[in-house]
Parts: sequence; structure tokens; C-alpha cells
Amino acid sequence: MLRRSNRYAWLVFAALLLLCACAKKEWQTYRANTARTADQSHATALSDPDKVPHLAVGWTWQPSAGEAANFRASPIVFDYTVFIGNANGYFYAINGNTGSQLWRFPVASTPLVGSCGFGAYGIQSSASRADVGGQDAVIFGAPDPSIAPGLGSARLYALNAATGALIWKSDVVAQVTGCTGCAGVCSPAALSQLHERIAYSGPLVHDGVVYVGVHDSGDDPIQNGKIIAVELSTGHVLPGFSFLATTTRGGGVWNAPATDGHGVFFTTGNTRTWNGGSQGPPAINHGLSVVRIHPKTGTVDWTFQPVPYDLDDDPDWSAGAAVLHSDDDECGKLIVSVQKDGWTYALDAGTGQCKWQYPPTDEPSCTFPSGGVHDHGDTDYKQPGAIWGHVVIMKVGGWGLTTPGGFDSGYSRLHALNACAGDHHRVRWILDVPDTAPGDGYAIGAPTVTGGIVYVTTNTGHLIAVADTKLRPPAGHRCTDEFINPTSSGPGWKAVCNAHGFKVVPSPTVLADVALPDGSVAANLRNEPALAYGKVYVGTSAGHVYALWPH
Repeated sequence: MLRRSNRYAWLVFAALLLLCACAKKEWQTYRANTARTADQSHATALSDPDKVPHLAVGWTWQPSAGEAANFRASPIVFDYTVFIGNANGYFYAINGNTGSQLWRFPVASTPLVGSCGFGAYGIQSSASRADVGGQDAVIFGAPDPSIAPGLGSARLYALNAATGALIWKSDVVAQVTGCTGCAGVCSPAALSQLHERIAYSGPLVHDGVVYVGVHDSGDDPIQNGKIIAVELSTGHVLPGFSFLATTTRGGGVWNAPATDGHGVFFTTGNTRTWNGGSQGPPAINHGLSVVRIHPKTGTVDWTFQPVPYDLDDDPDWSAGAAVLHSDDDECGKLIVSVQKDGWTYALDAGTGQCKWQYPPTDEPSCTFPSGGVHDHGDTDYKQPGAIWGHVVIMKVGGWGLTTPGGFDSGYSRLHALNACAGDHHRVRWILDVPDTAPGDGYAIGAPTVTGGIVYVTTNTGHLIAVADTKLRPPAGHRCTDEFINPTSSGPGWKAVCNAHGFKVVPSPTVLADVALPDGSVAANLRNEPALAYGKVYVGTSAGHVYALWPH
């Protein structure tokens, strides 16, 4: 018989094992974890290619009458509860099994929106789970109408996850001081006002600190990008921490910061021109860059800026950074992202050195020369990728970027890239995602992955599940150059593909294609399918939250 102390120890150990197992099934922050890999590592029916074809809607929820608006934020899921904010300014907790509402914040009819257009965006980024003074908490950012004069300056909010009770409101992290826009020309009044937002930047919780990015509203006018750090225990701005992207304007942080457990990583926006204005080169310019900063001070450890100032035609780097960690050190620890101009990069996490670029246009430096021939404008490659082992699944520009008129060819296309391979073997597979409306830069949302099965939403209201070619034979093949195909090159397209130095790669099999009942645009700038407890949770622009699972 076990002694009482031993029995107690075993009970504690068993409880910890259960907690660990449950945590693996959850989706506790944007892109699932603080590395932003969008990978659900716990095997469920969602990672079983035999069960995924039976995916169907299990329940539907929407806000009460009078609260309806779109969901641009993605859900997070823990303790069998779905947490999501809405553009209407309310934050909701929903029973993950039944779809019934548990609580709403604020309780009173005082939504978190400002009276000025720049501060009236509500809640548009995903939340994060945290432990705040022993309380299980959920943290998100939103405008606070109580900040005088009510225009929409913003804070972070920490709520008790079980009750929705306020734990703290942070110090002000983004300021709106006026409502004068540029309207084609930036007047002195517009340039003197702050139009700061945290609309799309989900908070990063790391080592007792919460980090959030600051950007602007449609470059109207452009604002100086910032990372704000607040103490997790109190919500007060962290003393001694500071990051500004430039010495003047620009470099907005539109994305959720990431961490590898050491540094904090993010990407930044344009600096040269904006809606109604332009500026000369800032003395310090960390715009259009991947940046690593020190987590306690905000000091820049390194930056990577492939597009020089004179070619900056608004290719905001809004997709954000994700950390790929190779356990067997085959390619080390990489920071991976796609810029809005469509080029994709993998950088050494420690040094910022470029390991590869796709398409490999300017390797090994991966930087473009001043006065170069390529277009570096807003070509809509804004969605972050998912990482499964050494595989990166992402909407990227592909070889069409090197061909005039090819910029929009990849808006509904996913590439799976082998991060640890050489350039000739970089592409694992390519898929034209079905049920997408053409000509839309937001044709697909941000993909997520579990066990090699990729989930992605489309702009016609569909949820698509795709099997990696390791799990199911491909549905066909194609050339890595999308302009070489049976239609343009005839029966000998494969030989033409190889002769031009490209490669024939698989097209993976679609396991499920589910039309969501509202028929809405399900994919938005930061929308992703959250994978937790064997269910897929997604919010739509028509104001619904859906839970789907194999039936």
C-alpha cells in the first residue's frame, strides 16, 4: 500500500499529466502558440485523414440582436471555452461543446469602440491566455471610450476567464488625438494628430510581460510603428522598454509578435509614401523589416530589410514572424514570413542572416538593389503561414513575382515549402484552393495545420481541409512556374517545366470542402481556423462563430 505522502504525490503527478494533455489540445493564442506556428500538435480526429472527410458544422453562435458585427479576430480555445472579440466592441466567452454564450464583456451596453473613425474598430485581433496573479485570464486589446475625449485610444484588457470580471486595464498603449484624415492630401492638422491602433496585433505573453504592436488606420496618415510592453501582473507599461520603428513616421507593427523563448520577433510596414503624403529617408529606418528585439529593453538585436527605401511602394510586412525550430538541427531555428510583395524569407533566429528566399531572386543576401526591376507594392500577400515540422504552408507569390502581370496569380494558392531543403527542392506541393472568388487578395485566410492536414477558409464561406502528400496520394501534378501548364504548354508541359529549370510537384488531395451556412466571406485579414479538442472553430465576417468536427 502506498503511504499517504506517496499517494498525494501520485495524485499531483496525475493531475499535472491531465493538465498537460488538455493544454496540448487547446489553442491558447493567435496561431496556437507564442512561436506562431499555427500547429495543433495533439492528434485528434482532425488529424485523421479517414475521419476528416466527414467534417460538418456541429453548432452555430452569433451575438444577440443589436450587437451584430463582423468577426475579424480569430477564436482562442481553452478549458473547453471559445474566447473571441468582435468589431462591435464586445468580447465573448462561448461554451466550446454546446455553443451557448457564457459571458460578455463589458456587461453594460458600453462597447469598446471610439467615436472617431480611427478608433472605432472594436476588437479585431485574437486574445491570449495568461496566469495573472493566480487567476486564469484572457488578454486582448481594444479602444477604451472612457479615455477622454472618447476618440478611441486603446488599452489591453485582462479578464478572469471563468467569469469575465475585469482584472486590470493597462495603461494607454495607442493614442487617437484627432479625427482629421488626409483625403488625398495630408494637412498640417492631420499630420499633428495621433491615429494609433492595435487593431490587428494580438498580444504576446512571455516571461511576465505582454507585448503588442502599434500601427495606423489605412496610412491616413502613416504612424510610427511601436512595440509596447506591459507588466503581466499589473498592466502598467514596462519601465525602461522602448521600440520605435523610425525616427519620423512609418514601420507600423500590424501583426502579433512572436518569441523563440529568448528574443521577440515581428515585422514592420512601409515608410516612404502613404495615403496623401511622403517623407525623406528617416535617420533610423526599421520599416519593411523583420526585427528581433531584447524582451526587457526593446533594444534591436538585428533587423533584416530586403527592400531598400527607394523601392518602398507600400509592401507593408503585415504577415508577422513565425519560429521554426528544427529539433535535429538540420536547419536550426528559423524565422519565417512572407512580405506583402509576395517574397518569402527564412532567417537565422540568432543572427538575422537570410537562409533562403522564395522565389530565390537575390540569394544569398536576399536583398534587392536600389533601382531594381521588381515591384514592391501592396500585392496582398498578408497572411501568415503554418509550420508543420520542417514544412511551411503559406500563401506566397511564387515564381509569378518575377513575371510581369503575375502578382495576383497566387491569391487563392497555397505553397508547402521544405524549409530545410535546397532551393531546387524547396517546393513540396502547390494547391489552388477550391471555392474561392477570383480577383480578391483575401481569397483565402491564414492556414492552420494538425498532423499534416491543413485547414483554411475561403472568401466564399468555405472551410477546406487538405492532406499533405505524405498522408494521401496527390490529386495531380503541376509546375512550380504557374505559367507552364497543360493549357499554355500542351501535353509536353512537364518537359517544358524541367527544361526551364523549374520542377514538377504534386497537387495535394482535398479531404473536405464545407460550405458554412451563412454563405459569408469567412476569411479576413487575421482570420484563422482554431483547432482544439478535435473541433475546428472559426468566426466569419457575417458575425457567426462555427464549430465543426467529423460526424
